[in-house]
Amino acid sequence: MTNKFSIPIRPLSLLLLLTLACEDEMTPGPKTHAAADIYLVSTEDGETYSKGEWTGNASFEYQDGVTTLEVNLSGMVPGSLHAMHLHQGTLEQPGRHWNQEQFVSFCTKRSLGEIWAKTFAGDIGNIEIDEEGNGFFTIQTDLWSLGTQDSTDISGTVLFVHENFEDFPNECDPFHGHDHPHINTKIAGGTVVLGSELLTAN
Repeated sequence: MTNKFSIPIRPLSLLLLLTLACEDEMTPGPKTHAAADIYLVSTEDGETYSKGEWTGNASFEYQDGVTTLEVNLSGMVPGSLHAMHLHQGTLEQPGRHWNQEQFVSFCTKRSLGEIWAKTFAGDIGNIEIDEEGNGFFTIQTDLWSLGTQDSTDISGTVLFVHENFEDFPNECDPFHGHDHPHINTKIAGGTVVLGSELLTAN
């Protein structure tokens, strides 16, 4: 005889497990933060740099495989445009472009499903300075991480602001002309420090 009041335990248990799994997928993971206070820099030989006045900051947030960067600058030349990169080395003695420890082009690599269209993994973009000398820039990418201690970890790199803008997609075009200078003087920079706090004033 079948008990019409019996509860189908197995289907209910399965439904509960599926519900919990969906909730786990929707719950954001932990956040990791880093920051870089940006200072004006100067050089006499193009290799060793001296740190000057504070001119802005950069904040980084890493969560669920995606890093968000926000850059704020002040006291810059009004109406100017400046390329930004991540470099190895130090603020005083910069090294190569940071590139995930690889000697390959990232022009055709994907970042969040879109073509990166920049030569190096650490190529950030151009920051536009308004008529008051202030600039803001933001970007998200899954090519960078924080505190993972693998080749994508940008902790300890140096964010440099360069004197001139760069046409990043054009540099990825194998047929573009090379009759323009590739040296772009560094004018400001700061070290990406894991878990650090930003300075809000000099």
